Amino acid sequence: MNFGAALSPFVLGIISDKLGTPTAIWICVGISFLAALINVPLIWVKGCNVPEKPRPKELRPLRGEDKEMVEKALKGEWIPAEELEYINKERYENGQPYLLIHPRRYEDEKEELAVLRKRAKKDFLFHQAEDIQQIQQVCDKVNTSMQASDPNEVDEINRQVGEWFISYLTDNGYAPQMDSTLIKQVIMSSFPSVGDSTVTPENLEEILLSHEKSYTRLIESEGFDEPKNQSFSKVLSVAQSTMLPKGGL
Repeated sequence: MNFGAALSPFVLGIISDKLGTPTAIWICVGISFLAALINVPLIWVKGCNVPEKPRPKELRPLRGEDKEMVEKALKGEWIPAEELEYINKERYENGQPYLLIHPRRYEDEKEELAVLRKRAKKDFLFHQAEDIQQIQQVCDKVNTSMQASDPNEVDEINRQVGEWFISYLTDNGYAPQMDSTLIKQVIMSSFPSVGDSTVTPENLEEILLSHEKSYTRLIESEGFDEPKNQSFSKVLSVAQSTMLPKGGL
């Protein structure tokens, strides 16, 4: 190419002087077309054509992934939710983006709606089981954290709280030794039950709502009436009426 670049101006100059500039120009055009024709086979040679724009990570299989499953998902083909969850979980653990899955057109699937329903049921059951498992893990962590390594230390703290409470009552005009029934009722009214001491997936919602209901009532009884507390109180009462069993907490 260096030899041709050095020689061609000299040769084209002679042609231009002898045959005229238009002839030299058309010779250049012909050489260009001939060169293009000769290079056409290079289109099918890897690395010699225009490189494809690299796909982002969320649109291609990554190292260590099941390429067949990933490619099926990227094409909009169905893969079990369990497989997709595994792929995305690995990506999450590695700080990589989740797969972006484009759906197939309705026209391509309208003849397979019955199959789609069966697949959806299987996926629903999987996600339901996953949610229950995750909630159970949260409950186990909460229950484990609430268990002190030394039960005697817990008993000592409970005793100290009881002494503080009795000291407060006697110092503020109450006589526990004279009207214990009334004081017990005041305690039960001030500290209603907020659920079992052991958290389970079945009672987790009730326990959380019970705690929030108690905290909201105490906040309002202390005279705090910020809009956020009022809004939360309304949201909470709606949640209790729609989510909890009939009869409330």
